[in-house]
Amino acid sequence: MSMPQVPAAEAFLPDWSVTRFLVVDRSGRWPSAIAAQVMDKLRDRTGDGRNDGSIVFDSFTTTKDLASVAQQINTAALVIFLDGLERECLTLLRRFVLAPRRPAILIVAAEHHQELMPVLLESGVDSLLFNAVNDIPIAEWCLRLLPDRSCSRNAVRTDADPQ
Repeated sequence: MSMPQVPAAEAFLPDWSVTRFLVVDRSGRWPSAIAAQVMDKLRDRTGDGRNDGSIVFDSFTTTKDLASVAQQINTAALVIFLDGLERECLTLLRRFVLAPRRPAILIVAAEHHQELMPVLLESGVDSLLFNAVNDIPIAEWCLRLLPDRSCSRNAVRTDADPQ
């Protein structure tokens, strides 16, 4: 009986060379659409089929345990779909108020969330988008962040975290 091979230590370390976007969406339908839209727009920019940067979109269905990941140096932004996560989102934002580093934050909300706009903006949210019908404005917001927050210039990929 042979022993299974233990992975190298590098397999457990985060890849600091990528620019990471964290997408919190209970439905699970938005992260891959946003990633695809960003990749398409990057291909259009370069014109030669190469990608402009090394980008990962991680998908989460809840904000639980997200604060520590969000504060990592290679996390460019959080995109949070507010519907059904209102309380969790406000709790997470409270943790960022005094944090030494926080990513850019986009909240995607429905019309009935308009009353939360002052609280969200005072909590450090960078942008609010109401009644999104497609992924284009979200992808464009992510692309605007890349020149300031990108970590590398290699390849675009998507990873899903089944949390």
